[in-house]
Amino acid sequence: MGDKANTPTGAAGGAPTADRPAAVRNVVLVGHSGSGKTTLVEALAQAAGAVGRAGRVEDGATVSDHDEIEHRQQRSVQLSLVPVAWDGFKVNLLDTPGYADFVGELRAGLRAADAALFVVSAAQEADAIAASTRMLWEECAAVGMPRAVVVTHLDTARTDFTELTAVCADLFGHDDPDAVLPLYLPVRGTEGADGHAPVTGLVGLLTERILDYSTGTRREAAPDAAQRELIAEARGRLIEGIIAESEDETLMDRYLGGEEIDVDTLIDDLERAVARGTFHPVLAAAPA
Repeated sequence: MGDKANTPTGAAGGAPTADRPAAVRNVVLVGHSGSGKTTLVEALAQAAGAVGRAGRVEDGATVSDHDEIEHRQQRSVQLSLVPVAWDGFKVNLLDTPGYADFVGELRAGLRAADAALFVVSAAQEADAIAASTRMLWEECAAVGMPRAVVVTHLDTARTDFTELTAVCADLFGHDDPDAVLPLYLPVRGTEGADGHAPVTGLVGLLTERILDYSTGTRREAAPDAAQRELIAEARGRLIEGIIAESEDETLMDRYLGGEEIDVDTLIDDLERAVARGTFHPVLAAAPA
């Protein structure tokens, strides 16, 4: 296993430390080769201040793919650990190889993990997603491991996030499709000559806030009336999916009766459902 525990992190340098086991979280990234796991690890490490700039797989400059073979083949061949600090916790990101040849490394990561991120590329065919990840999803389900889905490569031309989330709900939520739902929807900019509109930000379905990254820095804004109308259906479905997992049996009746449920209440119920492994949020990712 490739251990990057000595990678500089944050302003102080050195790996983040934790003074108690409860302050450590191990998160494994699972997905087909080329789905974007290593690139996602780089982005998470940069966001947490573990690295100053995200490296590129093509340049052989990523913190997790550090072996000469990985640089030459531009793919992960072993399990790598990248520690970051976030909100008082030490989070160990476990980057796994995507090819079946290295399944032993992948399962080692699963055994060590508290939660799993299933990384799905918007540029991949649904059959490839099903063949490579469904069995691993069921293994995690058997032990009640918390799972989330991250859809990557939304910058690729003609990708459809809504279609991909439906595919994920069908593949991973066959018992309950309403337990696999997006928390955010991508916001796209002006369509180019190739018919592709780049992702410029996200809209939070619970908070109804737009996170705009089009200028290179994050700006928040409230959606206008037209944007609210566009997200209304997805927001309603998400709220119903969260409430269905709530321990408060009166919540659904109150919601269907027209009561506006407090966002903090929904977030608390969402966190509990994810931790129990009964609800699986879908997240969107694209290069900044």
